[in-house]
Amino acid sequence: MKDLLNQLYVPSRFEKADKVFWQDPYIAKQLLEAHLSPDTEGASRSFTFIDKSIDFIQQVAPRKSYQKVLDLGCGPGLYSERLAKKGYMVTGIDFSENSIHYAKEQAKELGLDIEYRYENYMALDDSNIFDLALLIYCDYGALASEDRSKLIYNIWNSLKNGGQLLLDVFSQNKFDEFKEEQYWNLNENGGFWSENPYIAIGRNLKYPGRVTLEQTTVVTDDRTETYYIWYQFFTKELFIKEVTTVGFTVKEIYNDVSGETYNEGSQTIALLLEKRE
Repeated sequence: MKDLLNQLYVPSRFEKADKVFWQDPYIAKQLLEAHLSPDTEGASRSFTFIDKSIDFIQQVAPRKSYQKVLDLGCGPGLYSERLAKKGYMVTGIDFSENSIHYAKEQAKELGLDIEYRYENYMALDDSNIFDLALLIYCDYGALASEDRSKLIYNIWNSLKNGGQLLLDVFSQNKFDEFKEEQYWNLNENGGFWSENPYIAIGRNLKYPGRVTLEQTTVVTDDRTETYYIWYQFFTKELFIKEVTTVGFTVKEIYNDVSGETYNEGSQTIALLLEKRE
C-alpha cells in the first residue's frame, strides 16, 4: 500500500516518470498494433488522414525541391514509407526500438531505401542536411519548454537554408474540452498495460499555462508502475512566437497537417515554417 500511495502523488509540470511506457516490451507491442490500425486515431492518425496529409506535403514541398526528408517520431514508418514510394529520400527517427525494427523490416520487404534510426530525437545533431522535416501528431507539445527549445533549434540546424518544417500542436479548444477526472478499472484478463491481470488507476489533471497530465498507475501482482503523458496546448500566437524564436519564418498556418484551411475552432494548429539565414 505504501508503494502504491507513493506512486499516486501529483507531479510537478513535465516531471518525468521513472519509466517511459513505449520502452516496455509488452506495451511497445500494443502501441505498434495501435499504430497499424488503419481506422483508429490512437498512436497514429487514420490511414485516410495520413494519405491526405501525404498529398498535401507533396504540394507544399515537391520532391524536385525538397528531396531529403527527416521524419521525427516516425514510429513504424507510416509517413516515411509513403513518402519513399513518392520518390523522396527519407530518414526516420524514433525512440521506440520495436517500431524502428518493424519499420526496417517493412522497408526491406517493400524494397524501399529508407534510413531508420533508433535514437532519441532530442539528441539530433545533423547539420545542413535535410530539405524538409516533419514533426507530426502533436509530438512537440509532449515536451517541456526547455526541451521544445532545444529540439526546435536542432531541427533548424539540421535543415538546409530554405528548408521547411511541418509540425502541429493541440489548440486552446482542445485544452478547454479536456476534463479533469479520476478513475480505476480491473483488467482480469490483461489488457493494454500488461498481459497479466492488473488494476489501472487513472487521473487526468489540468495545470496552469495550458498543460495537462494523463497519469496511469498500473498495479499487478509483482509490480506497480506509473506512467505520464504530458501535453502543452497552444494558442496560435503562442505557437508562432515559440517556434520562430530560433529563426524560422512562418510560411502558412493550417488547421492540421493535411492542409485544411485554418479556423479558430480547430482542435489542432499546424505550421509550415521555413529556414532563412
